Amino acid sequence: MIRITTILLCLMLAAAAWGRYRAEASVREARREIHTLDQEKAKELSSIQTLRAEVAFLESPDRLAKIASDVTDLEPLASNQLLTAEDFVAEFGSGKTPAPVAPSRSDGDFVAHALAMADTAPAE
Repeated sequence: MIRITTILLCLMLAAAAWGRYRAEASVREARREIHTLDQEKAKELSSIQTLRAEVAFLESPDRLAKIASDVTDLEPLASNQLLTAEDFVAEFGSGKTPAPVAPSRSDGDFVAHALAMADTAPAE
């Protein structure tokens, strides 16, 4: 009986040793993966910082102003370049402006009223 108990205890000890070995191996593997991920994270953060610096340089107002003056002939808008709504319709539209109908204060359905106004717009 003592031999069976000894054999059984030896098997249990071997199983426990094998289980501990497997657990330690999986912990080592997990730590290795964490270390690799930390290194990749550091590289990505470095890349992000580099890209942010490049974007800041590319979007710098002084640089953009220099490029705009070298490449384009853009200038601020002058008042004679702006058109009113009536002038726009006269230049590009049919020349007829439909009389807008103001919504009544008692009418609560503004969306339906807007759709009705859109349906009465002249078609070309």
